[in-house]
Amino acid sequence: MCFSSQASFIAGAALVGLGAVTLHLGWAQGRRYLPLAAFPLCFGLQQISEGVLWLSFDWPSGPSLAAAQVFLFFAYLVWPVLVPLASAAIEPQVARRRVFHRICAMGVALGLLLYLPVLIWPSAVQISLVEHSIHYVTPTVYPSPGMNVLGRLIYAAIICLPLVLSSHPALRGFGWLVLASVVLGFAFASHAFTSIWCFLAAVLSAYILVVLRALTSRRRMPMGLVK
Repeated sequence: MCFSSQASFIAGAALVGLGAVTLHLGWAQGRRYLPLAAFPLCFGLQQISEGVLWLSFDWPSGPSLAAAQVFLFFAYLVWPVLVPLASAAIEPQVARRRVFHRICAMGVALGLLLYLPVLIWPSAVQISLVEHSIHYVTPTVYPSPGMNVLGRLIYAAIICLPLVLSSHPALRGFGWLVLASVVLGFAFASHAFTSIWCFLAAVLSAYILVVLRALTSRRRMPMGLVK
């Protein structure tokens, strides 16, 4: 997170607790709701890993590569896969569901492209503090800075499109909030986009409880009243 270890741990603990609630609610509705219900828990674990990373800046051995790898695992691989997968799992329209599955396949490819270099060349991962935020420099396969920007835009599209194109109004609302957090991250925190955007999205993931309750209410409505 972009302020301190304490903030990361507080946010992480709150989201892990909320994740227990959303997973229980998702399980009660059916297994297809579980990927969506897992958002708060995953974001909570990611924030806790960055809290450990914050603390490790004071360790004699320096910043913890293991904590950074856990954080980047969620940032680079989990979210580009889990978000379109969760959207597809609860999507009632076949055509949209197919699109989301294709986006999920793109997320798998991009996630592996981003995260495998972190595993293969861990010594090339650089972690530093820049303007009260954690800045990650990771080994990359991008041949130029321009391609790096394009990669970020593709990443944002993979995360946001399945949400904003969902046929569920509550999930679309969450998607627009996530899109706004991406724009804010690009506009005001490009120096540490990965860390800051993940924190903003983590806070927004609390809205998943609202989404799940809305979906539950929608399922209980008589078929003639569901639009």
